[in-house]
Amino acid sequence: MSVSRHFIRLTLSKWHARSIEGDAVLVVSELVTNAVKVTGVIDRQPTWVELETMSLVTVRLVGLDTSVVIEVWDVSQQMPVLRRPDDDTEGGRGLVLVQETAKDWGSYRTPRGKLVWAQIPVPEASSSALPRRRRSERSIVRPAARADPWLLRSLLVGLQAI
Repeated sequence: MSVSRHFIRLTLSKWHARSIEGDAVLVVSELVTNAVKVTGVIDRQPTWVELETMSLVTVRLVGLDTSVVIEVWDVSQQMPVLRRPDDDTEGGRGLVLVQETAKDWGSYRTPRGKLVWAQIPVPEASSSALPRRRRSERSIVRPAARADPWLLRSLLVGLQAI
């Protein structure tokens, strides 16, 4: 998860959108944590060749005109469930934090898993360096930055040892 947080910090810094860094880091941490939990951990140390073919978790950051969208993809078909835990319940607050932090969030199934996303407004977007789409491309969302899936896979392999 530290790789995904580092990716978010570096990209937002490059885009001059550091004012949302805290919110974005919180959101990506919660979404990646959930993805790791439902995807599971690898029972053994995979070989380098096996790591090349695994796609356990992918993080993508999309810059829009006045906001950024954090997307986390994993191979699980299990959809996220928003719970309202009581004060004595341990855990289960991640999506509540995402809902309270993001302007909007959601999820959908993909042919090989699911994608969970959260949109965070950027207050200084009018003067920021957020990547912008041309008007003719309004219906197409293209990634502005993508975390290297290999790094995230390495992180997951490292997490299983903890």
